Amino acid sequence: MRIEEKIKGGKLVSIEVSDGRVVRITGDFFAHPEELIGLIENELSKIDPKIGEENIANALEKIVKRENGEMIGISPTDLARIFLKAIE
Repeated sequence: MRIEEKIKGGKLVSIEVSDGRVVRITGDFFAHPEELIGLIENELSKIDPKIGEENIANALEKIVKRENGEMIGISPTDLARIFLKAIE
């Protein structure tokens, strides 16, 4: 299943999920360093969605900070919300 959403600011985000696991995150946003999205995909693949949107967003924010990363056009909260929609 794939969910696409235009988020605030008009950026398109797509999250592809298979068997409750994130396969790919794409869209017209930017992440630095480049491998940041891969790390987030990996984290979302392991996370229990029952912890809720806020806790998922916090976990993603920790990854961004740990990697000294930056996301432009999207936030961890946006990703958490779309992830939860995708696995419903």
